[in-house]
Amino acid sequence: MSSGIILLIVAIVLLVIIAYLIGVIIRKRNDSLITNLEERKEKLFALPVNDEIEDVKSLHLIGQSQISFREWNQKWVDLSLNSFTDIENHLFEAERLNDTFNFIRTKNEINNVESQLNLVEEDIKSIREALNVLKEQEEKNSARVTHALDLYEGLQDSITRDKDSFGSTRSEIDKQMQNIEAEFSQFVTLNSSGDPVEASEILDKAEEHTIALGQITEQIPAIVTKLEKDFPDQLDDLESGYRRLLEENYYFPEDNIEKRFQEIRESIRANASELISLDLDRAREENTHIQERIDTLYDLFEREINAYKVSYKNSKKLPAYLSHVKGNSDLLKAELARLSHKYILNENQSMSVKAFDKDIADVEENVLGLAENFKDHDKPYSELQVIFDKGLKTLQAVESGQIEVFEAIKNIEGIEDKAREDVELYVTQLHMIKRFMEKRHLPGIPQDYLNIFFTTSSQLEALMDELSKGKINIEAISRLSDIATASITNLEDCTYQVVGNATLSEQLLQYSNRYRSFEPGVQNAFDIAMHLFEDEYNYQAAFDEISYALETVEPGVTNRFVTSYEKTRERIRF
Repeated sequence: MSSGIILLIVAIVLLVIIAYLIGVIIRKRNDSLITNLEERKEKLFALPVNDEIEDVKSLHLIGQSQISFREWNQKWVDLSLNSFTDIENHLFEAERLNDTFNFIRTKNEINNVESQLNLVEEDIKSIREALNVLKEQEEKNSARVTHALDLYEGLQDSITRDKDSFGSTRSEIDKQMQNIEAEFSQFVTLNSSGDPVEASEILDKAEEHTIALGQITEQIPAIVTKLEKDFPDQLDDLESGYRRLLEENYYFPEDNIEKRFQEIRESIRANASELISLDLDRAREENTHIQERIDTLYDLFEREINAYKVSYKNSKKLPAYLSHVKGNSDLLKAELARLSHKYILNENQSMSVKAFDKDIADVEENVLGLAENFKDHDKPYSELQVIFDKGLKTLQAVESGQIEVFEAIKNIEGIEDKAREDVELYVTQLHMIKRFMEKRHLPGIPQDYLNIFFTTSSQLEALMDELSKGKINIEAISRLSDIATASITNLEDCTYQVVGNATLSEQLLQYSNRYRSFEPGVQNAFDIAMHLFEDEYNYQAAFDEISYALETVEPGVTNRFVTSYEKTRERIRF
């Protein structure tokens, strides 16, 4: 055999071997794909769709929900009976074709199975999601119905438990409860007949009406309690208290109290009757008005009771106080009469005493009788309280005025005695001031000082003249005495000032001799100061002139002389 033929045979054998190896590899790969598809099919088939269908079926769906459930259930039945069977057949066929190395048809079968599994997976996902939506919706609807029914039953229980707390509204409340019950029945009918949208609207209305009625029934007992218990009890208390006060001789400013009792009772009955309309805002507002009218009566009675306590106390106090003020008035008039023999008194004091007597007489005439006969009267105690308060305030004002007059006149004689003592002292001081000035041996006395001296002397003479009169004007005495005191003090100060200026001027003039010969300014000031000192008696100007000149040549010299003088100056010995 030629070598060419041998090589051809070897090549063919190698190709066959390679082809076989390739076929084996493809077959194993296809086996792996088929196995994966088989596992995927098993996982899909093992999903708990049947359990979920049974869960939804146990909810006993009705209407549109039941129709939807049947459609999705049928779709699952078709998948489980048909689609999975068809996939199983195709997988079996793919295995057979793969075992016979028919790889092209095997590939087509694998692709076909994969596509079917994708569709089945999507369908199962849709079925499970639809089942979950149905379950959640049914549970939600069930919860809504349960909640609404719980509200209704709770309201029914509370109304039954508190049936005596609703008064005239009980019939209307029962009617509203029947309407709500009818709405629940309508909901059940619509829901069973497959109209869930309208059934949901009816359920919403039933729930809203239940909540609204519950809120109303919570508020009604408080309103009814006021109308049926609180207000009647308060009125009974007021009426019994009113009768008791009348028995105790109380009188009232108003004469229609019985009528007001009746009007309030009519308002209570009217509000209780109108409450059946369940207009709670109006009922509460009317209750507030009724309470205000009742409180007004309570205030009236309490005011009279309190007024009795105050007026009774004042009725005991007023007669004694009046007697006290009258006694003060008698003492005051007697003292004024005694003083008027010697003194000219202020006319305002006499007029005040007359006004006091008028006020006392008014209280005695119009108030004293009511106080002394406190139990025998026909006036409300609040009116008596006002009368007694006014009377007491009048007496207090009178007493204050009496004290003021007493204070004004009690020191009249003392004022006179002091004025006499002061004038004697001031006359003595005037003479001593005169002697003090004479001992200074001044060149002359300044005219301003002389004017002050003689004015002071005249004021002392005026005071002595006033004191020498047969009937003394005490106000004039007081005024002149104050003027004299101020004048003598001023004269003393002026005396020290004149003497001090004169003494210091003289000392500085003498001291200036040190500088006159060589300080023209000092010499000129000396000449001027000497003229002022000896010719014009203007000691202040002389001091200013010479001290200014000396300060220019010897600063501080003036202060040294002034300090020395202040330490050694002579005082007037009174």
